[in-house]
Amino acid sequence: MSIPSTFNPEDRYLIVISGELNDCLGIAKKLTANLESIELDDPKKANTLLGQEFDAVIFHSHECLDPNAFGAIAGTIRCGGYLLLLKPENYSENSLFLKRFDRLLDASDNVVFIKTKETALTVLPKPNNLKTNKESYSDIYASLEQKHAVEAIIHVVKGHRRRPLVLSSDRGRGKSTALGIAAAKLIEQGYDKIIVCAPSKKIAAMVFQHASRLNPDAVKHGNICFFSPDDLHRQKPTADLILVDEAAAIPVSILTALLTHYSRIVFASTQHGYEGSGRGFSINFKKVLDKQTPDWNSCHLNKPIRWNENDSLEQFTFDALLLDAEPSELPQNISENLELSQCEFSTINKNDLLKDEVKLKAFFGLLVGAHYQTKPSDLMHLLDDNETTLYCLEYENAIIAVALIIIEGRIDQSLSADIFAGKRRIKGHLVAQSLSVNIGIESATKLSGDRISRIAVHPELQNQGIGSFFLTQLVESSSADYVSTSFGATSHLLKFWQLVGFRTVYLGMKRDASSGTHSVVMLNAKSPDGNELVKQAQINFSQNYPHLLSDPLRDLEPELVFSLLSQPIDQLGHPPTFEAFSIKQLKGFANGLRGYENNLGLIWKLVLSELPENQFLTSSERNILIIKVLQNNNWQNVTQKMSGEISGKKEAIDLLRVAVGKLLTNAK
Repeated sequence: MSIPSTFNPEDRYLIVISGELNDCLGIAKKLTANLESIELDDPKKANTLLGQEFDAVIFHSHECLDPNAFGAIAGTIRCGGYLLLLKPENYSENSLFLKRFDRLLDASDNVVFIKTKETALTVLPKPNNLKTNKESYSDIYASLEQKHAVEAIIHVVKGHRRRPLVLSSDRGRGKSTALGIAAAKLIEQGYDKIIVCAPSKKIAAMVFQHASRLNPDAVKHGNICFFSPDDLHRQKPTADLILVDEAAAIPVSILTALLTHYSRIVFASTQHGYEGSGRGFSINFKKVLDKQTPDWNSCHLNKPIRWNENDSLEQFTFDALLLDAEPSELPQNISENLELSQCEFSTINKNDLLKDEVKLKAFFGLLVGAHYQTKPSDLMHLLDDNETTLYCLEYENAIIAVALIIIEGRIDQSLSADIFAGKRRIKGHLVAQSLSVNIGIESATKLSGDRISRIAVHPELQNQGIGSFFLTQLVESSSADYVSTSFGATSHLLKFWQLVGFRTVYLGMKRDASSGTHSVVMLNAKSPDGNELVKQAQINFSQNYPHLLSDPLRDLEPELVFSLLSQPIDQLGHPPTFEAFSIKQLKGFANGLRGYENNLGLIWKLVLSELPENQFLTSSERNILIIKVLQNNNWQNVTQKMSGEISGKKEAIDLLRVAVGKLLTNAK
């Protein structure tokens, strides 16, 4: 075997070795004998190799081909290097993902195939590791683009306030390196604190690696330090500059809060990456930037650092994992002409979808753009999981909305009892098991449930009622006992689901580390048994939620607290009534005649009863009722949380008295 003479000597090669594992491995090791190579037999190790470079990687796929690991490891191979894929003669016929993968391998002109029976093998030549576009003018920067990016980052600190920078690129363009170089240079120039924020420390490792290369003391002494998105959002430490890496993997709500608080901030995003897509970020967050900081700037890195442009391995990876999938091109003037009655709602046959690459890309492209953490493994899941059904809404043959529904429940009595007792936890059945274990409804795992795991509307057609229309169709088409969903709770998303009849029955006690949100479970009953399930779950939630606000949910955003309190009264139980004496006591507080602590119990009952229905409160009045009365913060914390609205305890009490007075106007 030898590399075809028609191949570019500076290209990277995908070499497929098929047969029995031991035979494949033997051939791969012979071929890479003179190379700096690594063997990846555990896909979980792929992320630990990010930032490193190899001549060759031997990638195992006999037991499974992990799409995320494949995408990650391809980025560690230097220019002129090799990815040796070890695989069986034929992947499982049961996997549509692998069937498509095999098809793309066969169709590629840039893949070298080796059968284990071949004997004429030549040791692979060592990559020359020279790039035709190499700009060797500097020991610090890998390209002129990267130098310009560093200068743009530094200008965020030295230029006008409120002019954030959005730094974007595909993988391997030196984006994280630019962040690290800029951070090190700023500390050298006398700035004191640079905060690096990313979904995890592991993701930010490259930033710190390159900052340490230029200024190790800055990292060692904490001048350049790490904060998780949630910690940065809640603690709001002071800094000369905030560098947000992989912003696409952080919810827009948190990015918006950071943008509001910090006047000098950089958002870096990978456009097409195995770790999540930057397109949802590009579409949704740039609308926020336009509104809040219209003078924001952008910088895009085009040229790869480790390999050449138009690299065949990168292109194959993009195609196989749909890293560059985009939503459908829409008919002209669709927003003006679209009528929901003319939209076609349907399930999608996965085998048919596999034969239509354009439709597959359009379907997956919508999911990628809508969700901040879509990964290549999601493509494998939607094609191969027999419990997942695909739905779409089309208008004039263009896909304008998509959804994934996962079948849950229908678990036998014995296993349901073990799940309820905490003895077993089975794969899947996320909501059904949560209802059983967290809420204590054993029947939840026995009933049938349809969980809507993803729903997305074309970005050019959002806020036009299409999502609610599509969701209604999904619920009506279900024959399960109940339809469910679970997601990171925001007041905006809660309202969307509530409009179609979904009710909150569970809220997670802890925030997700990367999203900063609490997970919520919502249900919509479809049968008499489903109605009873929702009723029981709602009673449990209405009994516990008010008390949770004063301890584990004390930091829950007031707007979200209000959205959860504002579910229909008949679902949350009957509101308390107040005797004449109680009303008199409450009026005494409102009029400044009584202290807060002496009326605390009555005020708590009043807020819980009247707050959801009161239309006359200002946002500040509503917030103090939630932060002080329901969440039981001390006066100092109340003042801090409402900074800009009140300046101390006296103003807080005065505001609280006014708010209680307004609630009393409708109290029964």
